[in-house]
Amino acid sequence: MARLTKPLTDKEIKEAKYKPNDYTLSDGGGLYLLVTSRKTKLWRFNYIFEDKRALTSFGTYPTVSLKQARIKRDEFKELIAHGINPSQKRKDDKAQIKEVEAQKQNTFYHISQLWHKSYKENVSENYHIKLSRALDNYLYKTHEYNGIKQSIKDKPIDEVTRKDIIFILEALKDRGLQETANRTAVILQQIYRYAVTHEYVPHNIIFDIDKKVVLGTRKKQNYPTITDPKEIKILLNLIDEYSGDYSTKKALQVLPYLFVRNSNLRQMEWQEIDFEARVWSIPKEKMKTKEPFSLPLPHQVIKILKEIQGYELKSPKYVFVSSVYKDRPISDNTLIIALRRLGYTKEQLVPHSFRSMFSTRANTYANDPQNGHGYTSEVIEALLAHKEPNKVKSAYNRATYTEAMRGLIEWYGNYLDEVKNG
Repeated sequence: MARLTKPLTDKEIKEAKYKPNDYTLSDGGGLYLLVTSRKTKLWRFNYIFEDKRALTSFGTYPTVSLKQARIKRDEFKELIAHGINPSQKRKDDKAQIKEVEAQKQNTFYHISQLWHKSYKENVSENYHIKLSRALDNYLYKTHEYNGIKQSIKDKPIDEVTRKDIIFILEALKDRGLQETANRTAVILQQIYRYAVTHEYVPHNIIFDIDKKVVLGTRKKQNYPTITDPKEIKILLNLIDEYSGDYSTKKALQVLPYLFVRNSNLRQMEWQEIDFEARVWSIPKEKMKTKEPFSLPLPHQVIKILKEIQGYELKSPKYVFVSSVYKDRPISDNTLIIALRRLGYTKEQLVPHSFRSMFSTRANTYANDPQNGHGYTSEVIEALLAHKEPNKVKSAYNRATYTEAMRGLIEWYGNYLDEVKNG
């Protein structure tokens, strides 16, 4: 006849003394209390599953009471009776809980931020900042469309549906931001490529969205520009007459002669300028191509830079310093606002327009028999810092176009002066 175990009582457990060696107090049915020399009382459950003895823990006393320990024992015995290993089930349950918690952590916001951080090495610093703004303004905010409001920011990325994405794109289109919607779709494509690669989602749902159906056919929009010499003359004289902030005026005066991107010009630093060699060395972190760029400076720009050097409010770091913060350059919108003050709308002129102006005039006079400069289209593209797709040819260009670039930019500076002065 099997020996009967007398069940434990709360009093017995409480009064159980700690000893130099561990000992056990049995409650029956495989449940016992381990009283350790380290002055702890631990619940243990001893059971047999598929002819193998196993041991598991139910926690510490008094955190887990005698009554709770017995309930757990009975639950485990019920599982065993149904052919389920309770210890393995506990591990599986913990793993499932951990997976659910991980999914909650892997929100669209979290994964898109991981992508944004990883993408930093592929783009210029300024473009990386623009991406951050695009995420905040178009993907993290709550959109409203057809009377419905929703956001995917805090939604687990593997629960974001195609309908959620289409809702965002259609909401932007409904606000008249079709081009923004197209750019947002491109960003989403990159985020989901990252998510699939790192196994946060099983499939890139953006592949299944036909943008033409959702947004319509995309119309290519070229930057507005001015190419008529008479209009260029008016523009250059208006810039010289600009009555706003000093740094803004000087940046406006330099822009036609250097025709660089807005971000490059406003973040120009004194340490990047070699006055003796008349070269502006732009580090790769600031370039769209992610390659360093050396731009020859025509004498007109050297003169303007020396004027800024003599100005009493000159910044020790930035050439075109903010009127509010002396340790920062002029803001991203400064030149845009200045062009509006000159009377030009966004349909007429933007900072990028000066690049098109240079390209058009330089290509027009490339082979002019009377006033032509004689430089090839490759030199024009080199001055615009356009990346040559052929790597071998690109290396050759950098090695041979230095003097040609200087010659062409000097020609263009003189051309602008002739146009301005009639």
